[in-house]
Amino acid sequence: MNQRTSQSARPLPAALFVLLLIVTADVIGLVPALRASADDRFRELPGYDRYVALTRLQRRATAEAQLQDVRWHDDGSAVDVQYAGAWRRVQLATNEISVIDADAVIEAPDVEPDRDPRRPRRGEQRRTERSPDGHWIASSVDWNVVIEPLEIMEDRQQIVVTEDGERKHRYGRASWVYGEELRQTEAMWWSPDSSRLAYYEFDEREVPDYFLTDGLTELRTEVLVEGYPKAGDPNPVALLWVFDLATETRTRIDTGDRDDTGHYVYRVRFSPDGRELLYQRTNRHQNVLELVAACAKTGEARIILTESQPDAWQDNLPIFEFVSDREGETRFLWGSEATGWKHLRLWCLERGHLAVLSEGAWPVREIVDIDAERERVYFIAHCDTVHINEHLHVAPFDGSGSRRLTPAGRSFTHFDISPCGSWFIAREEAIDQRPRAILFSSDGQELRTLAESDASYLEDRGLDLPELMTVKAADGETPLYGVMYKPPNFDPEKVYPLLLDVYGGPYFQRVRNQYRPISPGVAFGYIIVRIDNRGTPHRGKAFESATYLRLGTVDLDDQVAAVRALLERPYIDPDRIGIMGHSYGGYLAALAMLRYPELFHAAVAGAAVTDWRNYDTIYTERYMRTPEENPEGYDAGSCVKLAGRLEGSLLIMHGMMDDNVHPANAWQLIDELQRANRPFEMMMFPRAGHGLGRGGAARRWRFLHNEMEGKVTE
Repeated sequence: MNQRTSQSARPLPAALFVLLLIVTADVIGLVPALRASADDRFRELPGYDRYVALTRLQRRATAEAQLQDVRWHDDGSAVDVQYAGAWRRVQLATNEISVIDADAVIEAPDVEPDRDPRRPRRGEQRRTERSPDGHWIASSVDWNVVIEPLEIMEDRQQIVVTEDGERKHRYGRASWVYGEELRQTEAMWWSPDSSRLAYYEFDEREVPDYFLTDGLTELRTEVLVEGYPKAGDPNPVALLWVFDLATETRTRIDTGDRDDTGHYVYRVRFSPDGRELLYQRTNRHQNVLELVAACAKTGEARIILTESQPDAWQDNLPIFEFVSDREGETRFLWGSEATGWKHLRLWCLERGHLAVLSEGAWPVREIVDIDAERERVYFIAHCDTVHINEHLHVAPFDGSGSRRLTPAGRSFTHFDISPCGSWFIAREEAIDQRPRAILFSSDGQELRTLAESDASYLEDRGLDLPELMTVKAADGETPLYGVMYKPPNFDPEKVYPLLLDVYGGPYFQRVRNQYRPISPGVAFGYIIVRIDNRGTPHRGKAFESATYLRLGTVDLDDQVAAVRALLERPYIDPDRIGIMGHSYGGYLAALAMLRYPELFHAAVAGAAVTDWRNYDTIYTERYMRTPEENPEGYDAGSCVKLAGRLEGSLLIMHGMMDDNVHPANAWQLIDELQRANRPFEMMMFPRAGHGLGRGGAARRWRFLHNEMEGKVTE
């Protein structure tokens, strides 16, 4: 049987995918216009009704493009596929296909639900963890760890594991910065046999607090406090302990010097046999990463492997998946960037490195399936001449080399492998190509198309499919990919304003060769463009680290190079160029107005980091080191330092409850703009966090309409 290891590669149910789309869009204010809104001026904008219609159409297009469910028959005779709401059955021996009723679909296999389905709030960790045997629950209560039986047990009562916890020195809880930047959503871990509990001790006593004011719309306010280390500040000290239920004793795990704030300890888990506690440790610069195994009984630790990047940062969350044990060996797959390209390697806790599973001048994106029985792994990689195309590969564990299963020159997503390994289903799609589900044999032979999306509703509304663009980076050599959305009834003989919809920061790729046919803002007459500059992921280490120590320079220069290339098209108006973004995108939007005032005429900056000295240690120092080490880099990318250069129209939007990018970022820029006597606009949201929620979209589009002269196409 196949061992599923990457839920992100599995097709999402359409409703869930649309929900995720709406939630993501809501963060930057794309859909509040569909809710009850009293902003009559927004409703009066030319194109408003079309904007609402296109937003709804965007949902429909996303839902209909999904490969919603795949269910392979246990006997290997057929597969049932749900696409665009309809179920089809494929007889694998003959490739014959038929439409079937939902009632005729084979039952979905039993899936064990998560023991604790509750997700913690952003930056936090779960407060409770159930033992695998279902007998115990560990909780972090009043900053301490307690264990209680889940059923009446005569000889066992509540076990108090720690007693001296407090807010700044806690047990069973990590810190906001660990949760936000290292995805540390757990702080307690049970051994597989439920005999031991590992937990964090976090000492934040040297970490400065940050204060937010809650209840800004109420009669009285309340102060919210969180330990938040900003670039260059002291970090929390993270320690690990293991508590033995049988002896009620605890053992400190060797993670280094107790007072050492120069490293991070995270991604904790027990080995499959429970004998060792595994964790990752990286130095403060995050250019050296160690995978460490410690004896659960003694706490003694040993280093399994080390990865390093002397001239950049090391990926601190590499691919790490256990495979089935063989002859007492605990093997796992590991994603290494040692060659400058992310590739899979097979390791063993007992014997060390076993095999290189993939190699080449292209990166692995993620694992799709691990076929433990047949000793092979399926993964997605970017190995095409169009660097953002995605392809399915398979690699045996013996290190004999990987092979691509999908044909070159095309782009595929959402793969599903048959349990026997003889077939797989892939969704072929591209930015300008509507999706279709295809059945392949295990050797990559295309057998038949199972279903195809309908795009007639786009043509009915005068919409062109978006354009996949390739432009040169600011270095004049590196190809960058982007997507262009054109207004309804686009006429190349007319002239249109250009709106750059930007993110551009590390960690997120916005331009994938996937079918996303609609950007609702084109209803207001804009040509909307998105570009992935150097510094964004999935293009190899050199591409990704081009912004190292220079956030806000190389990345923005690439965006500008793309805009200047687009200005060679006669239908783009050089006098109406706008830019908008949120979070890192808000930062680049504001910075664009200050570094390139001759090019950009209007910008909307949402939740922007205006100076990297304001942001947390783990994220900022990974890419910039500390302000003491890199003062020139911090100054060069600071909106606050460059505020006096503002010439065009800038709208600053920020949530007053933003515990991620603090409101001080906005206030510092506002203060400097006022000191420089530079006019600007602002909208603060007293109840909003990092996402702005209602009102953001309305204010943004009205501002852009007004400041780009209102010359939009009906």
